[in-house]
Amino acid sequence: MGGFLARHPETGRALALLKARALTSGFANDTYNSLDSLIFVNAEGTATAVRWAMVPEEAARPPEGPGVGRDYLFHDLIGALARGPLRWHLVVTVAGPGDPTGDATVPWPAGRRQVDAGTLTLVRAESEEGGPCTGITYDPLILPEGMGPSDDPIPAARSAVYARSFTLRSGEAVTASAVTGTAIRSGGQ
Repeated sequence: MGGFLARHPETGRALALLKARALTSGFANDTYNSLDSLIFVNAEGTATAVRWAMVPEEAARPPEGPGVGRDYLFHDLIGALARGPLRWHLVVTVAGPGDPTGDATVPWPAGRRQVDAGTLTLVRAESEEGGPCTGITYDPLILPEGMGPSDDPIPAARSAVYARSFTLRSGEAVTASAVTGTAIRSGGQ
């Protein structure tokens, strides 16, 4: 492993970032950070590099101990949604001069301008069993007008890998996920 890390210092930086990150008690109170930079382009054609985070309204709490069962995080999320909506703010961080956009393992300095660009509200969980996401794959390069990829090579690699994965999964028999209709009806119990 030492030889690999010596040849790939970005991997060591990524591992250090993961190790330094505080764990939360579950999906409902965790912050979700973009791994890659995007380019926002305004109507005049001015390009601005950004990164984003989904920041929960619910205060982060540390884990209270090991969860029970393999799918406990999903069951906790279903239970939280049964008690009421969950909200995250889309916080966009604007790059400063010289901030790297081609390497997600290099953090931007603290204090960069941030914009609260909207709120995601989840009101319920849905099962994959006949759910609306069947037959859909995520592609980080399918972006709305006014947004584009940066010089980071990872989204292009992810796009290709996800497309291949989708093709392979399309021919597989589907097994129940952690988010089943039964789990949802029971409130995550």
